[in-house]
Amino acid sequence: MAETHITKQALASAMKELMADVPMEKITISDIVGRCQMTRQSFYYHFKDKYDLVNWIYYTEFVSEIQGSLHESGWELLHRTCQFFYDNRRFYQNALAVEGQNSFSEYFHEVIYPIILVQARDVFSDDVDCEFFATFFADAILLSIRKWLLSGAEIPPEQFVELMKTAVTRETSEAG
Repeated sequence: MAETHITKQALASAMKELMADVPMEKITISDIVGRCQMTRQSFYYHFKDKYDLVNWIYYTEFVSEIQGSLHESGWELLHRTCQFFYDNRRFYQNALAVEGQNSFSEYFHEVIYPIILVQARDVFSDDVDCEFFATFFADAILLSIRKWLLSGAEIPPEQFVELMKTAVTRETSEAG
């Protein structure tokens, strides 16, 4: 078991090093295993593709770390997520630049949706459209974070989350 974790960590380190300089679409399995002197078979024993590896990195470095914090407010969890992305922005800018099947964007949506659904059920407890609201907010959060990171994350995470919070909670201004 420890050997498996060491192998996965070596592959993850190689992927992170490569993604610091190379667009994810151009990284091959051969590049990854060559960087850590492993075989392609070793890679495929642990991961189905490079997207699976990126998802594993996110899961082990962030999701598993917040498992005990799911009782926090949705805004606090969002701030922690954005801070993590900001602290690792080069990697996640690269990961989020890829769209489509098996992409990190797709995986991130799968991770945040159940968290948002729990939060939405607290707010919209008796509403039959609760799942619609959770999907809406998961999509909005994913696209907002993606745009923020891909445009260079010019504003710090605290300010970014505060802007998102204001967009969601601000009452409509009085007309004319």
